[in-house]
Amino acid sequence: MAPNTSNSGYSGEPNRRDILKVATAVSGAVVLGLSTPTVSAADGGRMPRATRTLVGAIRWDAWVGRDWKLGSSVNRTLSPDKYQFRLPFYADITVPRPVLIDRNFDAETTGTVPAGWDVSAPPGTAVSVVELPGRVGKAANLHDTSESAAAAMTHTFSAQKGAVTVQWQWKEEEAGKWSEARLCGGSAVAFDLATRGDAGGKELVYRSPDGTWNVIQAIADDTWYSIKVIADPSPPEGAAPWVDIFVDGLRKVHNAPFRNPAAALDALTFSTGESLPCDLYIDNVGVEITEAVNSDATTQRIMDREIHYVKRAGIDYWAFVYYPQQPLARARELYLSSKRKSDVNWCAILDGNFTGNYSMNLPQLVARFGDPNYQHVLGGRPLVYFFGGATADWVTKMRAACSQAGLPDPYIVVMAWTAQSAADLKTNVGADAVSRYATGMRSGQPYSELVDTETNLWDQYAAAAGEVVPTVSTGWDKRPRYDYPFPWEPNYVALKDEWTQQATPEEIATHLRGAVSWNNAHPSSAPANTALIYAWNEFDEGGWICPTLFELQESGRPLRLDAIAKVPRSGIRK
Repeated sequence: MAPNTSNSGYSGEPNRRDILKVATAVSGAVVLGLSTPTVSAADGGRMPRATRTLVGAIRWDAWVGRDWKLGSSVNRTLSPDKYQFRLPFYADITVPRPVLIDRNFDAETTGTVPAGWDVSAPPGTAVSVVELPGRVGKAANLHDTSESAAAAMTHTFSAQKGAVTVQWQWKEEEAGKWSEARLCGGSAVAFDLATRGDAGGKELVYRSPDGTWNVIQAIADDTWYSIKVIADPSPPEGAAPWVDIFVDGLRKVHNAPFRNPAAALDALTFSTGESLPCDLYIDNVGVEITEAVNSDATTQRIMDREIHYVKRAGIDYWAFVYYPQQPLARARELYLSSKRKSDVNWCAILDGNFTGNYSMNLPQLVARFGDPNYQHVLGGRPLVYFFGGATADWVTKMRAACSQAGLPDPYIVVMAWTAQSAADLKTNVGADAVSRYATGMRSGQPYSELVDTETNLWDQYAAAAGEVVPTVSTGWDKRPRYDYPFPWEPNYVALKDEWTQQATPEEIATHLRGAVSWNNAHPSSAPANTALIYAWNEFDEGGWICPTLFELQESGRPLRLDAIAKVPRSGIRK
């Protein structure tokens, strides 16, 4: 999900890591039976229920290329090789081999100088590969008994004008001896990190442009620490070069300035302090190009091809997370300007980006409600989702604006993470139905567990709130956002465990078939007769049905969409 970049800032955006808590600890609501209630004439005089289930798919359109700050961040999440199988069909792999350094010393001969490193070992010092008791594999040891010289090892790599991610593990037998790690560009030290010890304790520190040292955290003797540094010498939008520092997976420093200007980065150095004897151990050193892909979806050609794919799969509408601002509005604009827009309908999901300036944005949305390609349900009612909260005032104003424009009353669906919170929100704001953005599981549970959990949630939401739009989640894996955290998810550390095993196309199709069956078996709970797929393009969150680059290269077919296309939209009963 994208950030809230409205005037209200990031604070209005819900944190979807709570999905996992809900999925595994959802409250026990009364489960509906399998009887088939009928829609009576006393049902508010609503239009007849459609016999064919409408299938929608959520669109999250932050895929706007690397020239914008958010676009750059999103591309970073899928740049590592292990995540590139998720890349959309329109992505470019700009760097086929993003790994610049990958050294763990395990295959090297004990007692030799580390291969590939330029070593400085003046009298009283030594640099060699060693084995350590109680640790699997080998490490590099910078052994320093001198009080006037330092041991050092440097590895160069091809000069990088873009961001790099540098990782290593290190420890000192006795901590705080001014051991140092430096990331350089030519003769300039762009970033340096060191250990120090004084009366105040032993600490990990980094240096500011004015030469002062800033404390990152306390450190202990004979303890391994995993360090990760993301350094960007030329950020988009003219921003100043910056560094993020992570210790043991936790970001401790965000957007620190470079110590010295560097147009490119090309070397990593580890060294001991010059005046303090020390034993420093280094292991698992890696340097990768942080942005090795570019997923730019901001062209009419790409949008038209997406429409082609979605039509062939029989998906009725896209539910756009509605961004009024540029460049996030670009995808919706490309859809609306497409000559093929009548091939798939659309509707809006409103979050903090829209509601941050609700009075200004509402008239523009209502003006679209009467368009033939805006999705309507129940005989012409515009379909609208609220995600991340709604108010009675917003709902009242939307209904009033439709009435004033001579449009049917909108069918308003509020999304929430528990059945009871959805029911309460629906009642408090006067909405028509409830739904859910997505469902996920933790720690690599099978997709079948996600399906079972989500299917039960349809019943629980209906029991608590009445009318429901069931969600069909196609997957959940937010680990890319653990590697490259976004500012709107401050609790990213937990994301390393938020993942579900990959679904097959057939499993996704079976889950969708279950939603169609559920709607047909519960017409009074699903009068709008629509289901919402998570998602068309939530690639880095792990939910997508948009064709991927590797899917088309390896099979020549959009396999997930092919499977979805075979699911009947009517006549399926439990």
